[in-house]
Amino acid sequence: MRKMVTGLAVITAMSAGAAVTQLKMAVQDKTDNVKQIVRQIQEDEQAIRLLEAELAYQTSPNRLQEQSNRFLALMAPKASQVLPDPSTIPKRPAGADVDSTVDLSVAREPAPKKPGRKKSYKKRGAQL
Repeated sequence: MRKMVTGLAVITAMSAGAAVTQLKMAVQDKTDNVKQIVRQIQEDEQAIRLLEAELAYQTSPNRLQEQSNRFLALMAPKASQVLPDPSTIPKRPAGADVDSTVDLSVAREPAPKKPGRKKSYKKRGAQL
């Protein structure tokens, strides 16, 4: 009887040890998953901060004005170009259709390319 109780105690102890080891490994796996998720969250937050900073830079008024001057060759209107009274603009003749004056077939066809010389791209804003 004593051998039977001792054998049962050994089997119970081994089973408990195996269960504790399995539980420990499961907890370590979960801990690793949590650490990986936390690391991913930190990387995503860093990427968000970087993108917000880039958006702030890309949409800053000074940069947009510089880019406009550089690539669009647009400048502020001169005083002589501003009309003091919009009523001085001539009105469209009665019965004239808005789209009747526009030839859409010409507007849709691309202009034929001339072979030979390549275009050189310069800063247009500097020419003004």
